[in-house]
Amino acid sequence: MKKKILFAAIAFSSYILQSCSDDNKASVYKPGRVWKYDVTIKDSTSTVVDSFKLNMKTRSSSITEKLIRQITVEYEYLRDGKIFDTETTGIEDNSERVHIHPPRNSFFDISEIVHFPFITKPFGAGFNASTDMSIQKAFYTNRKTNEKINLAGKKIKQEIALIDSTNFTFKNKEIKCYIVEGKNLNYLEELGQFTGKFYFNEKYGFMQLVYTTPWKATVVANLKSVNF
Repeated sequence: MKKKILFAAIAFSSYILQSCSDDNKASVYKPGRVWKYDVTIKDSTSTVVDSFKLNMKTRSSSITEKLIRQITVEYEYLRDGKIFDTETTGIEDNSERVHIHPPRNSFFDISEIVHFPFITKPFGAGFNASTDMSIQKAFYTNRKTNEKINLAGKKIKQEIALIDSTNFTFKNKEIKCYIVEGKNLNYLEELGQFTGKFYFNEKYGFMQLVYTTPWKATVVANLKSVNF
């Protein structure tokens, strides 16, 4: 029995040390960095119906958090400089890929349906990936009908692929971004087609998140500044 406990302790310690080493492999989303976004929501006529700010902060995961995520990310939702909501989730940034859990509160409740922002390394290499997202507990609001839609129990088939590259203006400079597009492949009659376009730069990470709903509304998070 003592040998089993000792072995488990050694294995756990090795896992934690490996997880700490994984932090150092992050190329973009290193602990201690901050991204600040402007968020704009437009309806089907391109009229702005809401806006707020979103802060994204990364930090090292605690010992218990490392069991579920490599790096922890905290989102702050702000209006008039005051936080009205917060959210804690995770990021994977290693030698093979960058995979972030996006904001999922407020108007971002639809991001559960679209594949999470994801890109493989080396950056720019073409890829196409798919996954089955099993939803345990999640809702989103159809902003056209104000109906609350329960996603619990659904297995949503999702696809994501690198589709193009473009220049993105940031700090008065033109920088290259890779465009990754995600979408749901099933529940098209029940939920409709949701898409997400994610603009990724090697230095700054995901600089713009653009979600489009079946009712033709858009939710756009646009990077305005960073602290690193």
